[in-house]
Amino acid sequence: MQYVFLSHDVDWRKQGPGSEHILARKERFDQQLFKKTPLEKMYYNFPEFMEIEEKFGTKSTFFFRTTYENGNVFDYEDEIKLLNNEKWEIGLHLDPSSVNDIEKISKEKNIIEEIAHCKILGNRVHFLKTDKQLQEKLNKLGFIYDSSVKKIKDDYKEDIGYYIQDKIIEFPITIMDAYLFTYMKIKEEKIISLFDDVLEYSRKINSEFNIISLLWHDNVLKMKGGRMYSKILEFLSSQEDVVLCNGIELVKKIKSK
Repeated sequence: MQYVFLSHDVDWRKQGPGSEHILARKERFDQQLFKKTPLEKMYYNFPEFMEIEEKFGTKSTFFFRTTYENGNVFDYEDEIKLLNNEKWEIGLHLDPSSVNDIEKISKEKNIIEEIAHCKILGNRVHFLKTDKQLQEKLNKLGFIYDSSVKKIKDDYKEDIGYYIQDKIIEFPITIMDAYLFTYMKIKEEKIISLFDDVLEYSRKINSEFNIISLLWHDNVLKMKGGRMYSKILEFLSSQEDVVLCNGIELVKKIKSK
């Protein structure tokens, strides 16, 4: 079986970036959107993600930061509680400045746990600015897995599967939306064929059990390229040997092997 770990990093405050930021990137959107969508909603897609994933019988992981530029994680309190209550997984999107300080990591973990009213077991460092000592700290704080590693920005072959370091399961990021478009130069119409290629490669490595980790940022769903998320899940769901899951579901699969 091929397990696809679905995840979303929540990088921006709830209101999204300022209008200047969005208007400077106007070409990323279908221009008709600007006639019916307020600028502060251009990056907001939680209901749409939930609807898409429910359609395909899966529930992903959302990684939330604790500090947002010109915003506050508590602005997301309703979304975090709703996601958790509806059985989506909530993870920590650790600030890079906290990576070397176990007390800072603990503080960030506690903030998200207090909002979500659940244990936070998964982590991903913002900007993927991790180091080789992080897993030891995460293990001491009760985390089970991390997904902060991307070995090669313009390829996927070195980032399939998982490994264990300091008792933490590490899921390298196989595909990230941003890298897909910037470093790999994949056009929207070629996205599905790329996923087909990734699956074929993953099957060749291990047809019985392998993992593809997908990071699709929460703010890209209305953008060209990013709007393909539903089509990606449709394609993956059509494959008899593919299982869509979140991080903690994947951990349970690994531990039951």
